[in-house]
Amino acid sequence: MKTVEISDIASLLEKYDKNEQPLILTRNGQPIAALFSVEDIDLETLSLSMNPKFISIIEKSRKSQKQEGRIFLEDIHLPSGA
Repeated sequence: MKTVEISDIASLLEKYDKNEQPLILTRNGQPIAALFSVEDIDLETLSLSMNPKFISIIEKSRKSQKQEGRIFLEDIHLPSGA
């Protein structure tokens, strides 16, 4: 993983190779953002992968699968409008 100060980002973006590892942007040495290619990822997948409610559902399902060997539909509580 490579880190870069946010003040250096303009010149770096001109040289960024989308095939590189994710690039972590920092301010005063603290991470504030990550730059990675999404060329082969659809927007729905990208959105879900960063949705805290969806991540929670997946984590609960994995825990249930590991502990009980199964996942029950009634144990999955989807947010309103989903």
